[in-house]
Amino acid sequence: MMITSPPPPATSTPRPERPAPAREATPPTAARRDFPGELRCVGAARRFISQYLRGSRYEPLLDDVVLLVSELAGNAVVHTRSGNRDGTFTVVLLPTPSALRISVLDQGGRKVPHVRHGRGERGRGLGLVAAIADRWGTEGDGGGRTVWFEVSPPAARQPAARTNSFRT
Repeated sequence: MMITSPPPPATSTPRPERPAPAREATPPTAARRDFPGELRCVGAARRFISQYLRGSRYEPLLDDVVLLVSELAGNAVVHTRSGNRDGTFTVVLLPTPSALRISVLDQGGRKVPHVRHGRGERGRGLGLVAAIADRWGTEGDGGGRTVWFEVSPPAARQPAARTNSFRT
């Protein structure tokens, strides 16, 4: 028969193990990336958005958001000084508790961005933004402009409550 002594008394009470915190369901911080003002870089902007939104609460809206960023980045390159030699555009993502705001900053141009109504093959990008985003707008002037849109998390979206519409 083997006799063992009891273990020495613990000097502190051990804490129960806590489960690992759940992964945050929304992007944790703002993100920003500059791109050369070339049409081929619109695809790089789409990949930047895709990487950022994967695994977030906005992932179900990924296709819509990528489409809208593509439209705004393309507009920056085609319609502003961002498309000139050595031009750039910037994509900024800003999550808030109630929405995700995505902005495309350009180097300005002569024309003010606006939704075109008509049947032409071109000029419908902002109409898509108006139809899909919960809110959108422009800021700035010919020296530099920001076109932005916001989307709510999928659980909070109410498509019937949107006031923007896209007409063909």
